[in-house]
Amino acid sequence: MTQKWAQHYQKAEDFLGSLKFAVIIILCFTSFMVAGTFVESYYGTEFAGRLIYKTWPFMTIQGLMFLSILFAAFRRLPPKKRLYGFYTIHSGLIIIGIGSIATYIAGIDGSIFLPPNTPNREITLSDDIFRMQMPDSGRVIIKKLPNSAFASVLDVSHEDLKLLDYYPYADKEFRWADSEETYPPEQSVHSGRYLIANPNVTQDFTLSLHPEAQEFESSLTMGLLTVHYLPESLAPCFAKSPASKVVLWDSRNNSCFTPEDRKASVQTSKTGNRFFVIKDGPRLLSFFPEVSPWPLDDKFQTVQNSPIRAFGQKLFEERPNLFLFGKSTSYFDKNDQKWVSQNLEEGKPIDLPWMGFELTLLEHQTQKVPTYVPVPVLPIQKNGQLIHGTDRALLVQIQNKKYWVTNNRPIALMIDGKRAQLYVTKETLTLPFEFVLTKFKMDKDPGTNNPASYESFVRLFSDKGPTDYHVYMNNPLKYDGFTFYQASYSQDNNGNYSSTLSANVDPGRAIKYFGSLMLIFGAIWHYQLNFSKKTQKKKTELIGESA
Repeated sequence: MTQKWAQHYQKAEDFLGSLKFAVIIILCFTSFMVAGTFVESYYGTEFAGRLIYKTWPFMTIQGLMFLSILFAAFRRLPPKKRLYGFYTIHSGLIIIGIGSIATYIAGIDGSIFLPPNTPNREITLSDDIFRMQMPDSGRVIIKKLPNSAFASVLDVSHEDLKLLDYYPYADKEFRWADSEETYPPEQSVHSGRYLIANPNVTQDFTLSLHPEAQEFESSLTMGLLTVHYLPESLAPCFAKSPASKVVLWDSRNNSCFTPEDRKASVQTSKTGNRFFVIKDGPRLLSFFPEVSPWPLDDKFQTVQNSPIRAFGQKLFEERPNLFLFGKSTSYFDKNDQKWVSQNLEEGKPIDLPWMGFELTLLEHQTQKVPTYVPVPVLPIQKNGQLIHGTDRALLVQIQNKKYWVTNNRPIALMIDGKRAQLYVTKETLTLPFEFVLTKFKMDKDPGTNNPASYESFVRLFSDKGPTDYHVYMNNPLKYDGFTFYQASYSQDNNGNYSSTLSANVDPGRAIKYFGSLMLIFGAIWHYQLNFSKKTQKKKTELIGESA
């Protein structure tokens, strides 16, 4: 039996240490690297890692390459003087492999974001996680998400929580969803999709009054134009173009009226503010429409819970303001100095009095909820940045209700009367020290806005006190086993620069450096031995010929 196993081992050693096997493995490794290079250029570095570099097939190829090097050396034992360089080369390769394994197991590779003059000690790592926090109880649930390139079905349960589907790269797709709750008829829950365009600009948008439309607002600003989305019941009063230029809304029955309808005269106070008084049941309400939509009671106290509110149209005449009521619109035309109201039909544009704009109603829904649903996509990279597939989306189920949580949109819920916050984010590591970006410097190429170089001046706070460092290309910051490199930068709307430093801990670096030195030394040694042997052989042949 022992002899049989010895024969099997010998065959395995001969095969794994053969030149044929080495060539096959090198070709496979090269193929993976070529494919990874193309994938990385089109889809990004992270996607290439998920698809190729960090997958078990590529790891297997590297493991087989390690075995090929190891058995190639074993086959040439016992040691021979002419192969000392060969042994050194292969020993160097094996040591580099051991260093790479140490880096893979115990290494840290992440980044730290430094806004100006803001302390930070959190390193963002590459692994995606799901985090559920319940601030009232201090409970935290963390689940690691798969490092896959494509959509994954998880089916992971934890008490009432289920993780269903995970999309590592997703885009938002607009959809209409059914309401989860039933609302009274007098409550406005309608929504609308619109298109505003002129020869130079085209913009579609969705506005909603639905309480469940968490991703959509009831107002929007586009340059100088402000768009307001109001209940449909207000449209008839805007269409009346009241002389008072005031519209009142009663939320109790979702109706509107004007001061003229109640025969209320609009007067001017000593301070120049217009006001009027209406009777609402047993009480009198005083409105100053250009000051506040809320009325005052007989003691001149603001009635903020009043069901009646006033819209002073005069407030919206100086700048472009567009009022939408689902299937109708109103606006002030400065050219004609009057308010204009128009009905909207789906797909039929109407003219607006600003810069040749046209408004088109795309879709109107009275009950359905506008929402964005993540859909899995292939990421697309442009100029080193992802332009598609920027969302990571996780479908979770809590108490038989499903929610999409993305890295750009956390979810806040009430579970059994307790607050819960759900996140899809990156795993983080807290440093025992912290950084502050004190200054950021960027030089640009002459005549362009292209950055030629950028540098960070940081202050590091530790138990030894503050220390200033200057970080730039080829000048990393090394501290407490970490190495921080200048990686990138960003700029906010106010022109302030933030810096991103890559953070690296490589326990196998010294091992890999030593292996690389052995590799170089072995190559020189092997070359000298072979060169000396060939030279000596040639001299012997020449001596023989002369004799």
